[in-house]
Amino acid sequence: MCTAPTTGIQNQMNRLRARVFSASLTGLFGLGFVGALLAAPSVAQATETSAIDAFQAKHEVVVKLVKDKATDAQLQAKVDELLDYDYLSTSALGGPERFAAVCETRCDEFSELLTRLIRENYLRMIRKAEKHPVEYVEEVAGKNGVFKVTTRVKIEKNGREQTVTVEYVMHKVDGKWQVRDIITEGVSLAKTYRYEINKIAKDQGIGGVITKLQAKLDALAAED
Repeated sequence: MCTAPTTGIQNQMNRLRARVFSASLTGLFGLGFVGALLAAPSVAQATETSAIDAFQAKHEVVVKLVKDKATDAQLQAKVDELLDYDYLSTSALGGPERFAAVCETRCDEFSELLTRLIRENYLRMIRKAEKHPVEYVEEVAGKNGVFKVTTRVKIEKNGREQTVTVEYVMHKVDGKWQVRDIITEGVSLAKTYRYEINKIAKDQGIGGVITKLQAKLDALAAED
């Protein structure tokens, strides 16, 4: 079946939708329907011989634990094996060269709060997306040992089915594959974090960032 060319308006809508997804992933502006992005993979992989195998295998373990109603400690241990919080925290403040200057004496506090927020949103999205299978498309090697795993997932919004492309940027930390960025329809989660958090830091300092992160965590806890 032939598909009609995407119009300029459709392209704008796709970019807008992607930005909504990324903003939701950061946890600073709510989850929305982005839960479908982290849906359960349909086939488990027994080994981690490649980035795509590692992502699929580790993610499925977390999904199974969620379905089995595992303890918070069990879930945290497995999620923490997959996501590179250190990279995301450092990137969020502009990279290694700016990190300490921005967070000053509250670097540990900032990193701990952002880690908790990333972890909590990841688990919430898995819980909301258990019924949506992921199509694993390919992995592409980049520079300095970085790989991009491309996936597609079908979601429903307003009664209509949509296909979203999600790319997971992975690298090895101490010999193990971890996700350091999630790119939804071309919009980077790491860059979205950097934009949002640096905007707050510029206006309110690191204290304002920490207050915002804590408020978001409190709001999520109140929903439980």
